[in-house]
Amino acid sequence: MKTIIEFNLPEDKQDFDFVYNAVNYYSALVEFDQWLRSEYKYNGNEAMFEVREKLQQFINDNNIKI
Repeated sequence: MKTIIEFNLPEDKQDFDFVYNAVNYYSALVEFDQWLRSEYKYNGNEAMFEVREKLQQFINDNNIKI
């Protein structure tokens, strides 16, 4: 299966940039989630537990699977 996504540049530059950088956005979310987990689990930082729960809520609300 192939998918072709077309953009009319420069008009669609912002949309193109979002698609082009999607893997970077995903990687940043995963890395931040893991950092929050480590802060809570290994450093006893209770506030990070609540922050991580909120991040996971945003991730789930936007149908992102990490």
